[in-house]
Amino acid sequence: MIHGVLLLVSMLGVQADRPATEELRAEVRRLVRQLDSPQLERRDAAEAALLQLGPAVLDLLPEETDRTPAEVRQRLARVRQKLQQSASDAAADASTVTLDARSTPLSVVLAAFEQQSGNSIVDYRRRFGQPTTDTELKIDFERTPFWPALDRVLDQAGLTVYPFAERRAIGVVSKVGGKQTARFGRACYSGPLRFEATGIVARRDLLEQDGRSLIVTVEAAWEPRLRAIILLQRMADVTAVDRSGRPLPVADPQAQLETSPSGAASAVKLNLAFAPPSDDVRQIASLKGKLIATLPGRTETFRFRNLSAAKNVKHRIAGVTVTLEQVRKTNHKAAAETWEARIRVRFDDAGDALESHRTWIFDNAAFLEGPDGKPVSYGSYETTAQGENEVGVAFSFTVEGPIDRYSFVYKTPGSIITHGFDYELKDIPLP
Repeated sequence: MIHGVLLLVSMLGVQADRPATEELRAEVRRLVRQLDSPQLERRDAAEAALLQLGPAVLDLLPEETDRTPAEVRQRLARVRQKLQQSASDAAADASTVTLDARSTPLSVVLAAFEQQSGNSIVDYRRRFGQPTTDTELKIDFERTPFWPALDRVLDQAGLTVYPFAERRAIGVVSKVGGKQTARFGRACYSGPLRFEATGIVARRDLLEQDGRSLIVTVEAAWEPRLRAIILLQRMADVTAVDRSGRPLPVADPQAQLETSPSGAASAVKLNLAFAPPSDDVRQIASLKGKLIATLPGRTETFRFRNLSAAKNVKHRIAGVTVTLEQVRKTNHKAAAETWEARIRVRFDDAGDALESHRTWIFDNAAFLEGPDGKPVSYGSYETTAQGENEVGVAFSFTVEGPIDRYSFVYKTPGSIITHGFDYELKDIPLP
């Protein structure tokens, strides 16, 4: 049974972001019916098979009702929870691109990259007075990770990345003077991150007997669909050797470089300090490191109704629970009323992501949704609690008409993922 389902998945090419086929819908319906089989072995097999189908079936699972048998309800809840967690965690994997473009305009290729990867790409050439030639490209990608695929496209089109995009996006511009080196082949790719050595500074302080230093700048860029929360580079995790295999020791193995990117940033510069090598060393043959990144999982949507009666209503998706404590009227106006929605957001494991100086979570979307489907933004908010894994927030809204005409909607990552991304950069020339 499970082998047959795995074969079906392979044939259908199931992915969470692709429309479900009728074959998949029929298979899910059959397996859900099998969850109510009188035979325990068949019930277990059906639950395992639904899990094997992956997050693509989340939207195909039926809603539980009062008529749903208790065991079927429990099994569906387990399947949902595990698939939601899997989908959330997979958000920190590299996105991929599949595209066979034998002769396709650049604009069409970049649009396909955006659609498949979820990464926004903005062409800045017109803004800087550069020619906006829609170059015909010849490429062939089959589930190729986003960064190496994009680097190949940019190289072929004579473009590079503009590092100051105004929103969470990748800006592209023409290479200036045609002297910039190719992007592909210079970088190291690790999951959704791209690493590249961008500069070296050798310094001598004439007032100190041993006043020499060597700083290697490494740019770490991540797919802009992600919102990096914490990036940590422990210098103890950095090693380098010259062409003869002799080590280049770091200046301070106890040092740690930590940053919490803000705004639209999707890259940081890591200045790695080394003890100065001997004068005969002309190249770093290999520089290895591990960057510890705390990243958000897939964004999940929590929706609450019947707001006037809501008291400590809990919704759980993946690894996060959002509790609507209450919605209360705070004052009256002639044509509108002000309401306060108080929530608690608790992660199973937030790591260090909710420390008091980290404000990323207050960028999460929160709004009321009216019967016309239009959102009503909050006027202000205040923090009511903040702990290791939990944050409390009160949002103030001004609306017209009864509050029960509205739903409260909150969006937050379904998990917080902390992962080490290994990288190796080779053949770095010294000044």
